[in-house]
Amino acid sequence: MNAPRARRALVVDDHPIVVDALVTALVGMHIFDRVESANTLAAACKLLEGDGDCSLAMLDLHLGDAVARETLLGFRERFPEVPVIVFTGDDSIESITMAFECGARGYATKSSPMQVVNSAIRIVLAGGSYVPAEAMRVLGFPALAVEPTSGNPSPTPAVRLSGRQAQVFELLLRGMPNKVIGSRLDMAEGTVKAHLNSIFRVLGVRTRVEAILRARQLGLI
Repeated sequence: MNAPRARRALVVDDHPIVVDALVTALVGMHIFDRVESANTLAAACKLLEGDGDCSLAMLDLHLGDAVARETLLGFRERFPEVPVIVFTGDDSIESITMAFECGARGYATKSSPMQVVNSAIRIVLAGGSYVPAEAMRVLGFPALAVEPTSGNPSPTPAVRLSGRQAQVFELLLRGMPNKVIGSRLDMAEGTVKAHLNSIFRVLGVRTRVEAILRARQLGLI
């Protein structure tokens, strides 16, 4: 019988006090075998290039060598199999929307109670997505965490997608950026965007984060 896969977490933040507190909290959850940290995007990438087996990255959007979209896309495009929770002081709906557009699987602010952060981590590790309750209310969705259900997401009769659209949608729900979706499905990034626009129309949404929430609402995840 194979031994269970060891879980490794990576904290990426340039504030030592935040790093120490978050590392301590992650260790205290008793679900990670290793918790490491990096204070720049370059240092985080170097760690993962040496050992790419990582169960979760907690990523600040504002680092010394990268900011906001550049930070998240730089990480997600290089390590698309590593789920990311953005952990930042920015609680604006614009930043939350941007994070999910760039492939985040969760978003938690540094002012959140630790039990909220713990919940976000467990949901993402289980294959789901975590959207802050306040953001969900602003977007007009019930304030419930986006938790996974068993099985792979697939269209229901109420959501009719073509085979290619369903493939794009599945990778979207796994937090893959457009460039990575294109690479996985052997299609141009512009074609990915066209499929996403069609999916959004079918779902009646405008953004990735709304698509994730609609998928949860419809029981697709």
